[in-house]
Amino acid sequence: MAPYYPERTPETWALGELQPPSTPHAISVSYPTWDNVVRWMRREPCIADQVKGGYPRFFIHNIIQKLSQEVLARLQTTDTNCMIFPSVASASRCKQFLDEKASPACIRTVSFRMASSSPEGKLQEETRWASFEVVAFPSDLQPDAMAFWRQSGDGISSRHAEYALSQLGRLEAIEDGTRCHPPPPNSAARPCTAVGLKSSEAEKMFIQSFIAELATSDKREKLTAHDVFLFPKGLSAIYAVSRALRSMDLCGQDSIVVYGFPYSETVRCIELSGWSKFTLHGHGSKEELDQLETSLANGERISALFCELPSNPQLKSPDLPRLRALADQYKFVIACDETIGSLVNVDVLPYVDIVMTSLTKIFSGASDVMGGSVIVNPQSSYYDRIYDSIASVWEDTYFPGDVITLAQNCKDVVSRVKKCNNSAEKIANLINSHPSVDRVNYPCLVPTKHLYENCKRKDGGYGFLLSIIFHHPEDAIKFYDNLHVAKGPSLGTNFTIALPYAVLSHFRELEWAASFDVPEHIVRISVGLEDEEELLKVVSHALDCAGLMEFYI
Repeated sequence: MAPYYPERTPETWALGELQPPSTPHAISVSYPTWDNVVRWMRREPCIADQVKGGYPRFFIHNIIQKLSQEVLARLQTTDTNCMIFPSVASASRCKQFLDEKASPACIRTVSFRMASSSPEGKLQEETRWASFEVVAFPSDLQPDAMAFWRQSGDGISSRHAEYALSQLGRLEAIEDGTRCHPPPPNSAARPCTAVGLKSSEAEKMFIQSFIAELATSDKREKLTAHDVFLFPKGLSAIYAVSRALRSMDLCGQDSIVVYGFPYSETVRCIELSGWSKFTLHGHGSKEELDQLETSLANGERISALFCELPSNPQLKSPDLPRLRALADQYKFVIACDETIGSLVNVDVLPYVDIVMTSLTKIFSGASDVMGGSVIVNPQSSYYDRIYDSIASVWEDTYFPGDVITLAQNCKDVVSRVKKCNNSAEKIANLINSHPSVDRVNYPCLVPTKHLYENCKRKDGGYGFLLSIIFHHPEDAIKFYDNLHVAKGPSLGTNFTIALPYAVLSHFRELEWAASFDVPEHIVRISVGLEDEEELLKVVSHALDCAGLMEFYI
């Protein structure tokens, strides 16, 4: 399917519809009203029954659910659920996580492989990608298993599951080295609409080379594809980096810092890696940076520091030059997630050792595939150690159909980013001037503008993402409900998409998020490719609705 490009006018889709509609592997779903979001987070049946999909780390795709059901039927288990993974290593990590929650004896791992009796002549790629790993566990551990799925990004993709499901009749289950569940008699492959399983090596090389070209610093030598690792998801890239850095143990203290308030699951993902000491400087302020410098001067040591440029949803930028100076003095690694800034707009390589990107977002744009990348800066004094450490945890689990889809989607990312930059800046300024608005978080409208501009490319912009804080919470609700754009999870989509960020990301920790200046009624907007004038009209209408006084007789 060709990437979705919006028409002239933005669209709002019905509750529970995939975004974009009629896209089997869509990664977003529509929540058109604030009340929809709240009731979804409570999992009220009247809402949940209407929801057809969701962001893949928070909602198990229907195809994966179907595969899981058939796997459990094959295993003939009762009161058991399962999670499906693309590799032995990822399944092992899940089992290890669940072993800490219950008796290891009740958690099983099962490999599904092409049976030796299957017809000869199947291509190596087909045989390889038909395989998958299963972690089966008691049903009461489902919330814990879902937490691992959500926080690690390790789960199987929907395209991979679709192909595996089509081949399930030819697969045998192997547990503890024993073929315990052979394929049913006279079984055969089913039709599969997935992208054909030709080798995707050429597409991988294209994506790696393209990322290297985009990321090459104005101030440094050119990157090459060799410096870029690809991952099936943005969070699986962060998880791999965190595990790799922990294994390096630069300072002997097993300690890591996150500076600034990052995407909610990034914190949990890093904690999942098992660091002995984890410190969150969630305000990303000068005062917190002073505290960090003082602690380092007093002898504390850290192995790594994670940050975002800019942060989501505050759109604050860290002081990367100062962080680089501290890293050089006290010998730690800086890993920066530049997804929101985008490689087209910002150049962080002069200041960081590792660059992480969620390719799911604007790099793809089409909202129909996941992906992540890690760049190891060849100018880093730790380049060889970092590269070898990441290579030791990296696995080639990126399903060919996903790779091919991403390669098709990303080719025009530069022009898309520039169009979104222009529209977003105008929309941010329009909203910022409205009397019902307290402030707009956007890189050029927040106090850290000068820090963003330290890294802004000569022809770069301020990005596609902004968030809004109204004077009165009820105005945020009225604005959201009357904003005629797509609404739901994800960002960087070709279509404009909004959501009540804190409600969706921090529903059970709203006070904690608010303590880091992410209040309950913050509204986040990712600006897409629709006609700029039409977008301004739509936003103006929603602002007018937010600013209306209500009179009661």
